[in-house]
Amino acid sequence: MGDHEDVGQNPPELSNGNLGSSALRVSDEQMNTHASATAVPVTTTMREATINLICGGLGTGMFSLPWTMAGASVLPGILTIFGVIGINIFTIVVLVEAAERHKAFDLGALLRKLPGFLGPFAQYVTNAAIWFSMILTLIGYVLAMRDAADDLPLVGNSWLAQERWRLSALAALAAVPLCFVDQKYLSFSSVVAVVVNMNLLVVVCALLGERTGSERKGGQLCMFGFAKGSLTMVSTVTNTIIVQMCVLPMYEVLENRSPRRFLRVLLVSFGCLSLLLSIFCLVAYLAIGNDVDGNVLKSLPETTWIAVSRGGVIFVILAVYPIFLLPMVAPLRSLDLRFFLRRGALDERTALHCQAERAQLKVLAASRRSLFVNIVTLGIIIVSFLGALVLKDLGPLNAVNGAICVGIFTSLGPGLVGLFLVGRQSMLWKLAMGSLLTFGAVAMGLGFVFSDKNFHEDMSKACIWPLDSTSMNAPSSALAGGTNWTRVDLHFA
Repeated sequence: MGDHEDVGQNPPELSNGNLGSSALRVSDEQMNTHASATAVPVTTTMREATINLICGGLGTGMFSLPWTMAGASVLPGILTIFGVIGINIFTIVVLVEAAERHKAFDLGALLRKLPGFLGPFAQYVTNAAIWFSMILTLIGYVLAMRDAADDLPLVGNSWLAQERWRLSALAALAAVPLCFVDQKYLSFSSVVAVVVNMNLLVVVCALLGERTGSERKGGQLCMFGFAKGSLTMVSTVTNTIIVQMCVLPMYEVLENRSPRRFLRVLLVSFGCLSLLLSIFCLVAYLAIGNDVDGNVLKSLPETTWIAVSRGGVIFVILAVYPIFLLPMVAPLRSLDLRFFLRRGALDERTALHCQAERAQLKVLAASRRSLFVNIVTLGIIIVSFLGALVLKDLGPLNAVNGAICVGIFTSLGPGLVGLFLVGRQSMLWKLAMGSLLTFGAVAMGLGFVFSDKNFHEDMSKACIWPLDSTSMNAPSSALAGGTNWTRVDLHFA
């Protein structure tokens, strides 16, 4: 954070003694030439891109999926996962086709190409949504770390767990030093995240096996029904798998890139995510019941295995936290150095004429810019800590974040891009893009309204196909008995 990238050989303006307002300004042509000269071509294979996309969907959002299934029921919940993922594949393909067509491999740069006022409008709205969504994500990370640590053997009965703010503060403080190290030292987090999440899947499967035949808390489970909890699940699933903000740079570096090749990557990666998230959500819901918490980790029993799993979750989140924070402050690192000098400091009448002293002036400005970036970084961490004190449950937080994502990243951006930047003019295509925009606006509005709880009480009344919480007997018992369908539930005699 303290490197002075701008300190080096002085530009011609300084060497010739010209100390006007352009002394520290580099022309666009010079910047492009320098970027072309220093850029290192890096490509990723289809396999690597697939793994990266799978890792992107294995975050804290999945911890809230069993909570939302309790209010959506099993079959609609699974259909929601596949449906939301299908819509996201379609919108990503739209973005990728437009990016390839216009050679703009950044979401903001692509939106800027929209005609008239739509370009700046969509870009500003999207940038604001990215910032707000990332803040909510960081708050969720602090919440998840606090919840995981709260049930650890050495922490649960200590003074740290007596007040919510203590564990939240400890989680935020632990993230501080990691936000000031090079990201290359955090690259291991993707592999570890997959291992930790696969371990959690095994944990809930083992828990379901142990609780087979025992009664679940919260009343009967539901295989099929209609209730407001389905709206909450749409938002939560979207928050779990949203990648539109970063998918275009991933596409840009794909080896032998083409929209068709990237579609294959999307189908494989999101196909795997559909299965993994559906299995995890279903098994956790069946194992825990309707009383499952908005963070499923809080509903797991206290065993050594699960304690180690919670520790693994904390470790992964600490490694991922700075990866989400650093892009928020990255634009600040390229701010013009003149912003950090007294006005007129470079004026011919006041600036120092000694070349060495002028170089020191640049060093001073770079140091102030670095300090400013560090202060903003600490400010974001403090905001995530304060947010974790106000927002107490991970489930509603993920639902609100998902409502933003479905309205902006799944609908507004791809919908406008599809209408104006992909070159398709058929009435059917325009109707599809209009429907996408309408769906996003409605889903975002309803997501905000129905994000505070999962409505599993409503589902218990609206359930069409109930599944008794005592009905999951061991396979041998099920085979030995018979299946009683007289009450249209899955109760084994």
